Parts: sequence; C-alpha cells; structure tokens
Amino acid sequence: MKLTILSCVLMLTSLTAFGQNTLTVHQKNGEQFSFGFEDKPVVTFTETELVVKSTKTELRYELAKVSRFTFDSKESAVEGIKEDSTKASITLDEYTVNITGAKAGDTVRLIASDGRQLHSCKTDEAGSVTFSIAELPEGTYIISSESLTVKILKK
Repeated sequence: MKLTILSCVLMLTSLTAFGQNTLTVHQKNGEQFSFGFEDKPVVTFTETELVVKSTKTELRYELAKVSRFTFDSKESAVEGIKEDSTKASITLDEYTVNITGAKAGDTVRLIASDGRQLHSCKTDEAGSVTFSIAELPEGTYIISSESLTVKILKK
C-alpha cells in the first residue's frame, strides 16, 4: 500500500512539472472519472482516501477502489472543422459518389471506419469528381478532402 502511494506521489511530481490540466481517476471496477481544472490540482492521500484539491474543487475517492490516476494536458481530442469559402456539395446513391464545387485538384479520400484509406482521387478543373461505391460492403465510411468531410452509411 505504501509502495502504491509512493509511486503515485512520484508520478504526480513528474507530471505536474508539465502543467497538466485534466485528471482521470481509474477505479478497479473499470469506471473512469475525468475532471478538467483551470489550475494545477494538488493530490494528497489520507490513510483511506485519494484527495484532489484545486482552488475551486475538492474530490475524494476511497483509496481501496482506485487502481490509478493520470494527468493529461489535452483538453479535447476534437479539432474544429476549418471553414472554407468553397461550397462543395456531395450527392450519392448506392452505386456512386458525386462531388461538385470543390477546389480544382483537391484530393478526395474514401476511408473505412477502421481508418484504412480505400480510395483516393483528384477533382477535375471544375472541382468535380465521381467514383463508385458499388463494391463496398454495408458500413460506415468517411469521405474527406480539403473542401469537405462527410460520414456516409451504406446499407
């Protein structure tokens, strides 16, 4: 138990130097609780609790239920979509995808839900391209280019 506490304190000491602002408490039953802090929280231990304090918040967890805790400096893994003056549009049916109004020479990618790129092509001088999806199995796909990003579901 003392070794676990010492390990946590050492981990905290090494992590706080980098200014992390999100704390995630991982419990032994698999539950996770994440909290964002405007300032660096202070983590201490009592004999039975993990105590996290910031200027505005105090959180307490039963130490016997906590498997570990981590700090993360990323507030969000989601990035905003870039606005573009191009007004690209997409039409599709069960056999083809047709994109118009994109930038000329724009690379259009068809990506599977597991992240594999299945197809890649470039728009023509007018910013248009058509490609087949007839052979694809049912599933969710992403069509991505500089001008648009669209999730499609093929049934």
